Amino acid sequence: MAFLSLELSWRALIWIYAIAVTSCESILLTSEGNAPMADTNMGKIIGSTIEVKGKQVHQFFSIPYAKPPTGERRFKKPEPMESWSDPILATKEPPACIQYTQNPFPWYDNKPGKSEDCLFLNIWTPAGAENGSKKAVLYWIFGGGFFVGSIRQEFHLGETLSALGDIIVVTVSYRLGSLGFLYSGSTDAPGNVGLWDILAGLQWVNDHIEAFGGDKSLITIAGESAGSIAVGLLSVSPLAQTLFTRQIMQSGSPAYTLADNNTHSLVRSQIIAELMNCSNSTFTIVDNPTKVVECLKGVDAMALLQAESSLIPFSSRSFLPQYGDEILPLNPREEIIAGNFKKDNLLIGTAKDEGSFQITTSNPDLFGFFGEKDPPLNKSSGEHLLRKIFRFLPDPEQVVHHYLPESIPEDDYETVRFQVYSASGDFSLLCPSVYFAEKCAENSSDVYFYMWAHRPSNTPWASWMGTPHFSEAAFLFGLPVRDAEQYEEEEVELSMNYIEMWSNFIKEGKPAENWPSYSKEIPVFVYVGVETEAHGTGPHKDNCDFFRPYFGF
Repeated sequence: MAFLSLELSWRALIWIYAIAVTSCESILLTSEGNAPMADTNMGKIIGSTIEVKGKQVHQFFSIPYAKPPTGERRFKKPEPMESWSDPILATKEPPACIQYTQNPFPWYDNKPGKSEDCLFLNIWTPAGAENGSKKAVLYWIFGGGFFVGSIRQEFHLGETLSALGDIIVVTVSYRLGSLGFLYSGSTDAPGNVGLWDILAGLQWVNDHIEAFGGDKSLITIAGESAGSIAVGLLSVSPLAQTLFTRQIMQSGSPAYTLADNNTHSLVRSQIIAELMNCSNSTFTIVDNPTKVVECLKGVDAMALLQAESSLIPFSSRSFLPQYGDEILPLNPREEIIAGNFKKDNLLIGTAKDEGSFQITTSNPDLFGFFGEKDPPLNKSSGEHLLRKIFRFLPDPEQVVHHYLPESIPEDDYETVRFQVYSASGDFSLLCPSVYFAEKCAENSSDVYFYMWAHRPSNTPWASWMGTPHFSEAAFLFGLPVRDAEQYEEEEVELSMNYIEMWSNFIKEGKPAENWPSYSKEIPVFVYVGVETEAHGTGPHKDNCDFFRPYFGF
């Protein structure tokens, strides 16, 4: 296919350029010696050096950690890379894993240059770090609902975090949507290959990070939203628990019933196969997995994802992680309840208004995608929305009565709107984070909880939406420091403080000396924002107690 040939030529260009450049001795660090080179067991990798706030950082882009998942490897588990004899010139940003959405999510990578050949790592390391330096390592998993996102987006570039935090930052790219999670009930498409990608990248870091000056005994895995859920899934996976030391989770936990079972995954795969004319009611993926998957391997990747996007967003038809294989043998939520997960230090947090983006993006005709319509939402309309949001529960009226009790007047528009989006965010993001934190503390882990309370000055979301989901990502990766003219002065300082908080945890296991531990018995958390840090309890204790029976916590 033309698309496949373009992908292969992109990778070939990187290798040909690397071979051509390194054939000249003056580039092999023998003239000025200012190009950093990591000498791994796989081969040499040449990067570049940049300066951040007076500190030099070495960066290495597009390091392949697995073979291209194209052609016959589509839908398959990642295969390890073979070693290389000529150095790789790791100075060009990687392509985003191919993705598609009709909606303007800020975390969607809308730049050209997407590819199926996308299994790469980016690595940043403080200048001066070398083999034996033993720098602590952050392994970052981006979010985006497992269907969008990339490591080349500006708010996922790690040079500022590496420089100011004095840590090594690694970001991993993984397959998305049906390309990452299609399941056939056979080895043709075993499902969860996006998670297998993340695991393969983590294994690569364990095997080779010492060549970059890293300490493989001090690897912290971290992520936001879907990336945070992936962190929790690795925590319960028997295959991952020896590969990291600590974990950080932003806005998401597998205590939420996101990981699905194989039966539901097969239903989704059958739907997409029918849309691509690879299956029908008498020729199903269940009965003919090899032939159906072979047909799907011949479909143009973008056509496949465009068909997938035509399915109802955020519905049970989305392609998501599942349990029932080697990486996730059992239901992750039940494993968490039983205490079967990695026992280590945990830093976990949520945004103050997690659910506000959920009600606007799923009801754009009413609210506007970014909340720009700002309609007066009366109590009757709010009750209707809650019934719609929680229609999958046995008795949605219980949620309606809890969040919109008789004491709230019909025309108290602001309170109604706040309660509706709080219910959505509490159920899917905030309370599952609380439950996971409680279980970790119960099983002898040191747990630290925070709530991100700062609304970015340049956010696209309407003011009534408060501090929405994903508000803190740019601050963690130092975007206000790199691009200060786009932020307020106080936001630059907040970003630097946030980086210090994370780096302290990554290096020492605690975000600050006076940070209180979190537990179910003493649920104290810290607000993080431009104001002086303050403590709270909960968060949203009454609401999370209300939802406990639904989750089994």
